[in-house]
Amino acid sequence: MPDTKQYTLLSLDIIDCIATVTLHAPPVNALSQLMLKEISACFSEISQDEAKVVVLTGDYGFSAGANIRELLNQSPASNQDYFASLYQLFRQIENIPFPLIAAINRFAMGAGLELALCADIRVMDDDARIAAAGVNMGLVFGTQRLSRLAGYGRAKDIVLTGRQIDAQQAELMGIIEHRSPPGQALSKALILGKLISQKAPQSVQGAKKAITSGFDLPFEKGMELEFEFLEKMLYSDDFRQRAQAFLDKV
Repeated sequence: MPDTKQYTLLSLDIIDCIATVTLHAPPVNALSQLMLKEISACFSEISQDEAKVVVLTGDYGFSAGANIRELLNQSPASNQDYFASLYQLFRQIENIPFPLIAAINRFAMGAGLELALCADIRVMDDDARIAAAGVNMGLVFGTQRLSRLAGYGRAKDIVLTGRQIDAQQAELMGIIEHRSPPGQALSKALILGKLISQKAPQSVQGAKKAITSGFDLPFEKGMELEFEFLEKMLYSDDFRQRAQAFLDKV
């Protein structure tokens, strides 16, 4: 049976070990202060006993980014607190143990794009658009995650122009991993989630952590880190059971 929890601006549905977090804040799923608090609370409540994979998406589009009207009505000090909370949320989401898949529909702009970049895998509808829109609002924002995905020169091109990128360009630049027909990003993300959920949870979570933690390490240090996770799995029942199941099929 599906397990559903409703928040003010989002919902959490857990079906067959896949947790789907859907933003519901018309018209553009702006990342207001309340939205940040609810996303943080929602991700904190996803239990390893219930979920193996998390899919993040939005009604009305993925997210247009920060709530500009809210920012204009606040002092610079209050806006500084807002962005500190936003950065903290990004770190929280990046560090969840589960694989996170972002299903991008219609648009992911500014902080909305940055939210999608916190995912491990991104699926984007062919008719969707993304943009690192910080410079369009007179801000310095979105400079780090994008450069690690798209590369130094491409990130400068995208960030400095603030232009919109379509799904084909995003795929060629390495910003997304999968494209989908219009309106199918969530369906494709759930298919990927189902595939991942069938793997050994400890192995999946260990592999995610090894890739993430080892990315900036020298190669040999990265291999040492991988071996640490490998050693743990060699002593697990899951390894023996899956290895035996593999042999039984041969």
